[in-house]
Amino acid sequence: MSAPIFQNDLAVKLVTSYLKADLPKDAESSLQQKLANLSLSSTTQAIHTEVQQTQGAFGVNTTLLKLSLEKNPAFTGETEEQKAKCSQWMTMSARTGTVNRQLFAQSINDEINSKFLLSTKVSLCDLVALANISAFMGTLSTIKRKNLSKFSDWYFSVQETVGKDVLLAAGIQPLESAVDKSAAAASNAEKSAELKKKAKEAKKTTKKPQNQPKVEVKTVPSMIDLRVGKIVHVEKHPDADSLYLEKIDVGEEEPRQVISGLVKYIPIEEMNDRMIITICNLKPATMRGIKSYAMVLCADSPDGSKVEFVEPPAGSKPGDRVYFEGFDGQEPETLLNPKKKIWETIQTGLFTSDDCVAGWYDENKKFYQLLVNGNICKSKTIANGIMK
Repeated sequence: MSAPIFQNDLAVKLVTSYLKADLPKDAESSLQQKLANLSLSSTTQAIHTEVQQTQGAFGVNTTLLKLSLEKNPAFTGETEEQKAKCSQWMTMSARTGTVNRQLFAQSINDEINSKFLLSTKVSLCDLVALANISAFMGTLSTIKRKNLSKFSDWYFSVQETVGKDVLLAAGIQPLESAVDKSAAAASNAEKSAELKKKAKEAKKTTKKPQNQPKVEVKTVPSMIDLRVGKIVHVEKHPDADSLYLEKIDVGEEEPRQVISGLVKYIPIEEMNDRMIITICNLKPATMRGIKSYAMVLCADSPDGSKVEFVEPPAGSKPGDRVYFEGFDGQEPETLLNPKKKIWETIQTGLFTSDDCVAGWYDENKKFYQLLVNGNICKSKTIANGIMK
């Protein structure tokens, strides 16, 4: 028997509250009896089967999906394509871990092209996704919400459609949007204007110099999220002969899917179970129809004829932090902003030394070794090669 559906799962609570399901106190046993009498159409049965195969789509059993389909079959999408997409969004949103939440938010920001995930109408996957992402959304700063503007617009559209009372009934605290804050500020503007005027008259102020230069944040290698990884599966990309499709353990709950253009340089039999170094906070990139969620760090020989992995020292474990000497203890960016060219700036200084030690040269040509737990990372044979 699956876990109780009302006690611990926000997604179940939110959808149940939204649908205003009339359930007795002994909800679980009565719900099972109610489900036994449901008659699903061939279309909704197909979606139900698909969700079962993904182990519940939103982290619990499929009883709630049955209820929503009985109440409104179009709630999971009006076409077969939308119904499949609904199941896919729910499955993606149920993945746990801070990194996966960040990637899910980025996926919505990149892919959404209507008010809600399926169309201009709110659907089951919108509610499930909001419930699963609500805690993560509450941690985002105003700047990060602006960077994920389409994701933020979607979140607050769903929140507005669902309503404050439904959210609170499900145990989800409504969040205040930038628009709400602006409205609140406008309502207080008249009251504060007089106070500001009096404060200006009572206090001597110093005019700020015009055209003050912007304070630029220096780009440093600690902004890059480098971690030890282990390739746990590798195969050829189905649509590109020069690319490998890998699963890499970087110390998270699930391996990351990564695509690397190494077929020409490293035989596939030398890929599996290799300990490598991964760059984990680049924006996900789609390569021949498949997304890649990290990059592997390699050394390229000066003549371009040979490419080797930059390898962590013996005894390293997946997820170990990789850092440059002098920059240990500094937290990397959560996700690099492509517009700021942080990775591109740092990458121009990444080289191996005369004895194949990996490191970074600053603008003064000072070399900082790449370390894991105080031990150096190296290429096997490539000296004075650029790392990329």
